[in-house]
Amino acid sequence: MIGLFKNEMMKIFSKKSSWIYIAILVIGVVAGAIIYDKVYGEPNENWKSEAQAEIVELQTGLAEAPEDEKEFYQSQIDEKQQFIDANINPTEKVSWHFMNDVVFGLTIFVTLFTVIVCSANVSAEFSDGTIKQLLIRPHRRWSILLSKYVSVILYSVVMLAVLLLAGYLVGILFFGAGDFSMKSIVYTMDGQKEVAIGTQFFTSILYFLPSLLMVMTISFMLSTLFKSQALAVGIGIAVLFFSSVLGGMIIFLAEKFTWVKFLIFPHMDLTIYALQDKILQDVTLPISLTILLVYYVIFMALTFLFFQKRDISI
Repeated sequence: MIGLFKNEMMKIFSKKSSWIYIAILVIGVVAGAIIYDKVYGEPNENWKSEAQAEIVELQTGLAEAPEDEKEFYQSQIDEKQQFIDANINPTEKVSWHFMNDVVFGLTIFVTLFTVIVCSANVSAEFSDGTIKQLLIRPHRRWSILLSKYVSVILYSVVMLAVLLLAGYLVGILFFGAGDFSMKSIVYTMDGQKEVAIGTQFFTSILYFLPSLLMVMTISFMLSTLFKSQALAVGIGIAVLFFSSVLGGMIIFLAEKFTWVKFLIFPHMDLTIYALQDKILQDVTLPISLTILLVYYVIFMALTFLFFQKRDISI
């Protein structure tokens, strides 16, 4: 089993594309830091007095505004007042702001590259005609497939680790280390929320991991279902990008049809729980994790059962 795993890891890292994906992540971090630095620049030390002056202007506008615009003016006043009350300078950016605003956003590329590698993992063996050579070895089919699955998991972990390490080092270089417990204001469906930026980042990453695993598992399943590498990769990428759209539609439909909340798509992005406690109605994190676990077991069972029975004739 260990030999199979080592062989699969060698296959992955022997491909130029695997190293190109890692290089893209590092380049993305550096480019993101340059842009982020240009956008925010030096912090404004007079932010509080300027915010207070803006509140006065907004209060004047609120008194004169028509009824349908009053809510907007009030929300702007509340937003600026919250920064003042918490003594949080919204123009001050340290490395942990960069990690939250830029590095975490780049995790979409980790997911994308994982989908590409995963979707092609088994289907490429059929496309290249190497599947027979693989299966004539004295190993059970399930162990061969498991070694492929674990190797892709490890590769995705490597990509994520490179992204986080590069983000942290580049963030320190451009913005300074900053205080891990420094407070910031984030925006949720329920309004503004005060958080510690370091804790917020790692909480988001923690909630990102189940989502990454599910997308990877779906892509791996597709790789075993289709002999065409291009078809497997294409469908895998489509699932990645349309899952968020379908999730949004299902959340809307859940108000009328209770059963749709048990579909997988609203639960594919758990990072929303880093900002709020529920995603729809009475659906909380434990419920989402339970639903994902059920789908995970189903997908893995289908993957291994289909591969066990699959005809390897080419």
